[in-house]
Amino acid sequence: MKLVKLEVFTAEPPCAGCVALLELADKVQENFPEVKVIKHIGMCDEFVQYKITYVPATIIEEGRIEMMGLCPSYDTIAAALMEMGVKNDKS
Repeated sequence: MKLVKLEVFTAEPPCAGCVALLELADKVQENFPEVKVIKHIGMCDEFVQYKITYVPATIIEEGRIEMMGLCPSYDTIAAALMEMGVKNDKS
């Protein structure tokens, strides 16, 4: 099974949208065993690598799908993961 990488980026300290994204990332990790969730809190090299200009931000599969400046809904993340071939949603 190939893991799909989902990276979330937040500010430090996290704003309300960033807190919501961190909680959403936990829910995704529980419901999608084929997804590897990586949380980046505060500035890091990946901010520059992905050219992130706004947080919260969500990056799937190293930039194949990007969402910046908002916390997407669970359904939006699930749809994006399905586009990447992930089918094991347990919810």
